Amino acid sequence: MTASALPLAPSHSRRIVQLDGLRAIAVLAVFAQHALKAPLWMGVDLFFVLSGFLITGILLERKARQQSYFGYFYARRARRILPPYVLLMVVSSILFGFGWAQHWQWYAFFAANIGDALNQSGHDSLNVLWSLAVEEQFYIFWPFVILLVPERVLGYVAAALILLVPVLRAVATPWFDSFWPIYYLTPFRMDLLAAGALLAVAVRRDRNALEPFKGVAVLGMFAALAVLAWLHLHFPRFRAANTPLSNAGLYSVSLVLCTSVVVIALQSKGIVKRLLCNPVLVYIGTISYTIYLIHLSVLYALWPLHLNRYVSAALALAITLAYASITWFAFEKRLIFGSARGAPAQKQAQPQTHTQAATGSRVGTAPQAPQSRA
Repeated sequence: MTASALPLAPSHSRRIVQLDGLRAIAVLAVFAQHALKAPLWMGVDLFFVLSGFLITGILLERKARQQSYFGYFYARRARRILPPYVLLMVVSSILFGFGWAQHWQWYAFFAANIGDALNQSGHDSLNVLWSLAVEEQFYIFWPFVILLVPERVLGYVAAALILLVPVLRAVATPWFDSFWPIYYLTPFRMDLLAAGALLAVAVRRDRNALEPFKGVAVLGMFAALAVLAWLHLHFPRFRAANTPLSNAGLYSVSLVLCTSVVVIALQSKGIVKRLLCNPVLVYIGTISYTIYLIHLSVLYALWPLHLNRYVSAALALAITLAYASITWFAFEKRLIFGSARGAPAQKQAQPQTHTQAATGSRVGTAPQAPQSRA
């Protein structure tokens, strides 16, 4: 599905191909953050906005058609999320032991973000699971909101969340000794998911609703990038300051950036559209969920070799892509497509929604441990 033929709502049976390319950029940003300590922690936020857009669109369509709603949604989520998740736990246990078992409840009930906020987590390779937990917790209640709230009001609900969550972050800052709980916990991050939901509501109401905002989105993207770059250069510890201003403002700047990027992608034409629809990016976006899950395990497995950072990153990326490709063709694709044998991935695959990132500010050549916290 291209920008020139944008559906009224993101469909479970059709795919907005440029969002696959955008998802690839997001997961590669996360990888670079962890492997090279590049300041690209916003990659996880982009995943959240994409998730809110895609899932809200699917649920709105199911509601409008009066089709199976909760059963369809949660069964499909389980088929998509659980097999690679369980396999990650097996791989992590083989490579790094069963340290996670001490805090098994966080991993069994998709609450790894709570465990991370409490410093009760397993091996650092599992830190990627915090953002998956944020999504799953959000989608415990969001389908009920969509079902019960009239569609004409839903956009206002999403907008209210976008405005209220930064205030909540600022008010809650004194409760914590560090910024990590603000970063990890769902109530403080759901403005990003709500931003994606707001875009989905707008596009469903009018397929051209976002077109007048493309110029604003471009300005918003560059303005947000400028602010983030300035802070990184002049106040590299701003994100970790744990002040009401940093916790409320910094993630709102990231929200502007990520929402603007999604708007641009949805309305893209010419070279931007060709870039995002590049087959390599589309394929990486298609397998991005498993790339996201496994990449930290690969980085930590290579760490004892003490390779040059860039050599280690290149090798880790190759292994990660190979692993994700094998699992995709071995079982993920069939679980998603069901009986649709040989269905083209870019047309029929379920939108994938997954995430994460880290801090760190400098890129060097000496081998260093992978950055795992985000």
